[in-house]
Amino acid sequence: MSMVCPQCKRQFDSHMDCPTCGVRLNYHLGMFNQDSGTSAGKDDYCEQTAWSRLFAGLLLAQGLAYGSQHLCTAGFLASTDGNHFEWATLWGLVLLHILQGMSLLIGAGLTGAGQRQGMLFGGLIGLVHGLIFLIVQGENSESLSLVAVCGQPILFAAIGTLGGRIGMLIWKPMPVLQLGGLPENAPKVPWNALSFLQYFEGPVSFGRVVVGMLVVVIGVVWSNLILSIIIGASGGSLVLSTHLQDRLLLFEISALATLAGSGLAGATTWNGLKQGLCVGMASSVILVGIQLGSPKAVLETTLFMIISTMFLSLAGGWFGGQLFPPVAQRRRRGADIFSHRY
Repeated sequence: MSMVCPQCKRQFDSHMDCPTCGVRLNYHLGMFNQDSGTSAGKDDYCEQTAWSRLFAGLLLAQGLAYGSQHLCTAGFLASTDGNHFEWATLWGLVLLHILQGMSLLIGAGLTGAGQRQGMLFGGLIGLVHGLIFLIVQGENSESLSLVAVCGQPILFAAIGTLGGRIGMLIWKPMPVLQLGGLPENAPKVPWNALSFLQYFEGPVSFGRVVVGMLVVVIGVVWSNLILSIIIGASGGSLVLSTHLQDRLLLFEISALATLAGSGLAGATTWNGLKQGLCVGMASSVILVGIQLGSPKAVLETTLFMIISTMFLSLAGGWFGGQLFPPVAQRRRRGADIFSHRY
């Protein structure tokens, strides 16, 4: 692993002390580059924080849980000729808890991946997930027993803790190395000192941006075709009775495509917001060009499409970067060549 000198900012592969300065090398350079204007220190800043990981894991668990529930409901309605499937039955409750538990395991596992506090993060996600589940169940049913009110959050907290532990076992945390010889007056940069603009630092992965832009444009332009395929696959069970339902489903398909494309662009990068911003800008330009080429173009619809595309692209890029953070730090080619000379 390459180590960095806190004084001359050079990288060395097989040294513990800097050959030039004589001080102990460090694994991270970000804490020593507060005042430097170079981009070397800014590349080490990471937007992965505990609260953002918790929010991303909870959002993933909630989305998987209720998305799979609606998918099962659609499957039951299609297989029973439109008869309503009751989730309040015994088998329905068992299936509902299985879906909730599996979704929570996935969300908590990805949140606890590579974290020493993975079990704590998973337990917190499970507790909040259980409370939300109680609120939703309380609205759908007349009353809940005391055992359900007290037991379900505890059960989900235990499942979340297990998921966090599984994530720690699959993606093990980095070991803590105590290095001596660091300068006593080395400045410590608190997390709250990082400005919002630093989240947009770093290079842009143009290949990911192009792929994400294609996913967004295809999902938005072909949303009518995708909806027609879904209606045809339902065998007549899915029927749109009003124009509002049709517009709402088209918007949901476009929003999912935008989130998926920007999330793909922001995954495994340090600057997911910047990746999502690039995807949103490129997609907006193409979609506006397609919209203006149509004789039925409306100014209000075009403005709404631009705003929603930019907002969803930023959210998707951030979510992709939080959910799938990079596993290795980018190394500088010039620094590597210079280090081999010593």
